[in-house]
Amino acid sequence: MDSSLRSFLIDFRASANSFLSEYEPLALLLAPLLAFLLARTLQSFLAVLHQRGLKATVLGFFITLIKLVPGVKNYIDAEKQKVVDKLQSGGKSKRVDWRTELPRAGLRDGVIEKMKDEKRKDVDWQGKCSGTVYIGGSETEGHFSLINEACSMFAHTNPLHLDVFQSVVRFEAEVVAMTAALLGSKEKGSGGQICGNMTSGGTESILLAVKSSRDYMKTKKGITKPEMVIAESAHSAYDKAAQYFNIKLWRVPVNKEFQADVKAIRRHINRNTILIVGSAPGFPHGIIDPIEELGELASNFGICLHVDLCLGGFVLPFARKLGYPIPPFDFSVKGVTSVSVDVHKYGLAPKGTSVVLYRNHDIRKHQFVAVTEWSGGLYVSPTIAGSRPGGLIAGAWAAMMSLGEEGYLENSKKIMEVSKRMQKGIEEIPELFIIGRPDMTIVAFGSNVVDIFEVNDVMSSKGWHLNALQRPNSIHICLTLQHVPIVEEFLRDLTESVKTVKENPGPISGGLAPIYGAAGRMPDRVMVQDLLVNYMDGTC
Repeated sequence: MDSSLRSFLIDFRASANSFLSEYEPLALLLAPLLAFLLARTLQSFLAVLHQRGLKATVLGFFITLIKLVPGVKNYIDAEKQKVVDKLQSGGKSKRVDWRTELPRAGLRDGVIEKMKDEKRKDVDWQGKCSGTVYIGGSETEGHFSLINEACSMFAHTNPLHLDVFQSVVRFEAEVVAMTAALLGSKEKGSGGQICGNMTSGGTESILLAVKSSRDYMKTKKGITKPEMVIAESAHSAYDKAAQYFNIKLWRVPVNKEFQADVKAIRRHINRNTILIVGSAPGFPHGIIDPIEELGELASNFGICLHVDLCLGGFVLPFARKLGYPIPPFDFSVKGVTSVSVDVHKYGLAPKGTSVVLYRNHDIRKHQFVAVTEWSGGLYVSPTIAGSRPGGLIAGAWAAMMSLGEEGYLENSKKIMEVSKRMQKGIEEIPELFIIGRPDMTIVAFGSNVVDIFEVNDVMSSKGWHLNALQRPNSIHICLTLQHVPIVEEFLRDLTESVKTVKENPGPISGGLAPIYGAAGRMPDRVMVQDLLVNYMDGTC
């Protein structure tokens, strides 16, 4: 070692020892530990600041301090419970005579009459609900009757036992293939490997797509701290997926047209991003996101793009054939790696049927769970559920085969026309305005003149069941075949409801407008989350 360097090190050691000799050994021992804890605290604070923003972070800290004041937390909890009780009003009283034990003697065939009695207590839903029931007509005839018979015929089957119920296995494969054909699997740009499975609904389809994307990107890029970026209009199922699968979720605002803002999504993409999302259309406003631009973004960054077609999958392909200006939305778009589409919506299949599709088998393989060390034997399952109701798969196959292309074209024509009529009728009510430019069968509307949630309460008193939205405050109706014969009745009731609220502003007795309004304005979103959790805990 060079003598000058050695001399420098000796002098440095002597100086350091002299400096440190002034401190207690315990202080020297604790100092690095305290410095480490301070650094970690600062790192955590900066991470929260980055994720929530300065305003939300400061507000959360302030509210936490406020709750430390004696009596404040108890007061807030009491007020929250009042809101929960209000949301549940009437529900608890209905549960008083609900059974909690098996009957001593079975009802045998009498159980059917018991069920009919209970069914008569359901509200009048025909044509009165946003979405909810997509099949037209009466539940005892026509298409309803056909799928009920199909479900009943295969009620005992389970595709888990594919060597036993080969008919149901075939039905599922054909439902998936027919659905894929509607969404670009026959086009050259698809790659010719589109594949998928049936699921219990749109949420499971989205959960599986997110899980598969996470594991695929881990294999492809080694990402172990996954993140995904979605528009604030994207379905809440992505929040559920983020919680279930430990994925950091970024929700970004929509643009002025209420579409996913591609530039905003681009700003949130980093080395841990596994997935971005587009909707066709989005649930809140019925507006199709710019799927081509999102596809280009996904391709450039080598990440996954999921398109939520749960509402549009069985309408948009036929609306395009009918001449409606539908932008590209399926596997014909480069960069789309997966889609979800509900057969139980406009596919007019029984409730509990959806399809998740992937661009190729390499991605889909990450959806499966294979177990090799179980004493029960070798096990592999394609979806979240192990056992699955074959009757629902059979019902979906029956629905698609009975309608065919001509049937879906005819139905799409009806619901697209009734949607345009609904939009035009709402636009003619001067106190209301349409949110964005709906592409499909959802019409959302708000007001700068009256409280839109009070309008919703008055509509509820007339028997309508609509969806309350936020950002901006609005309500929407999802048009189905049930609404074809009653659109004029709806518009008449809506006009009267707006007039009622305008002439007599203020909440109606039993209405939920004050709660919806307060929840929208409440800055502490954690408190709103607590309200929802407490409400659900007392409801189910």
